[in-house]
Amino acid sequence: MPSVTFKSVTKRYGEFVALRDLDIEIGDREFLVFVGPSGCGKTTTLRLLAGLDSVTAGDIYIGDRRVNELASRDRDIAMVFQSYALYPHMTVYDNMAFSLEIQGLGRGDIQQRVQRAAQQMGLEDLLHRKPKELSGGQRQRVAVCRAILRNPAVFLMDEPLSNLDAQLRVQARAEISRLHRELESTFVYVTHDQVEAMTMGTRIAILNQGVLQQIDTPQAIYSAPKNKFVAGFIGSPAMNFFDGVLVEMADQLWFKSDALSLPLPPTTSAQYQRYISQRVICGIRPEDIHDARYLPPSIVTAPLKGTITHTESMGHEVIVYLALGDGQSCAARVDRRSTLALGDRVELAVNTHVLHLFNSHTEEAIS
Repeated sequence: MPSVTFKSVTKRYGEFVALRDLDIEIGDREFLVFVGPSGCGKTTTLRLLAGLDSVTAGDIYIGDRRVNELASRDRDIAMVFQSYALYPHMTVYDNMAFSLEIQGLGRGDIQQRVQRAAQQMGLEDLLHRKPKELSGGQRQRVAVCRAILRNPAVFLMDEPLSNLDAQLRVQARAEISRLHRELESTFVYVTHDQVEAMTMGTRIAILNQGVLQQIDTPQAIYSAPKNKFVAGFIGSPAMNFFDGVLVEMADQLWFKSDALSLPLPPTTSAQYQRYISQRVICGIRPEDIHDARYLPPSIVTAPLKGTITHTESMGHEVIVYLALGDGQSCAARVDRRSTLALGDRVELAVNTHVLHLFNSHTEEAIS
């Protein structure tokens, strides 16, 4: 299966720039997920790759072939839409067989391939039904099956799970990931859901306002976000941010704000030396703020004092929201055994070895 390459691709609609100078190479058999807020350019990127929109500037390659001027049908792709795009007057079998009939395959070959794909996706007993007789999850599986049958070079998926309920989304994520492994094809997937991105992609490309912010593995993006936007977008609840200043006291660097004071690990202090006495942004993930009674082993902490304004028990964990003073607040994900309650004045523990610092002016990570 071929790679996909975007070279300085830009898309304009009049004066509006939907995508700006996108440079990405998607590897053979990779599962790349485009993620970002509404209007960030992710669906535009997929439509350009599919040939549904034309490129304003730059080049798109599938393998070694430049496809800018090729029609969608000539690009050897299959696309799964959010809306399923099934023919309502056809049965499930006919919806799945239609593209094979257009290719001129014989009836026996078509039947064999449709039956095999239906078995793969658990649709064997639904082939006689029409789309209106199916649940949303079943319709989505039919749409995926139809794409599989085309045996394309590249699978394109545009928010295919957004119409499913929470339990079905979990099942469908697993099914699509399994299909990627079994088919050994290149998958390009668009979603606004960062959980889908983190759990499915071999790499994630994060877009904002038409500009690529960062592309890397899920773990690398989570652990080392390139800028404040990426740091705040990946993670739920979102990363907490505090405006403050770096100061040096007794040969140690501290981050100080109106809400908290945190010592920085000596092992990382060297990279922050030129920011001493300057304003920076400190980011702390909620999962790095703990109930002091239930600390993970071998972490170094500093206290965080506040008043609990809201709690959410998730069963496996408790999310607490704190007012810290001067109008600042933060969220923490603490151990499920915690008994923290609304109105409690508490002292939580911040893991100081996983702080994220950002330049106050550029919002780029300091590293």
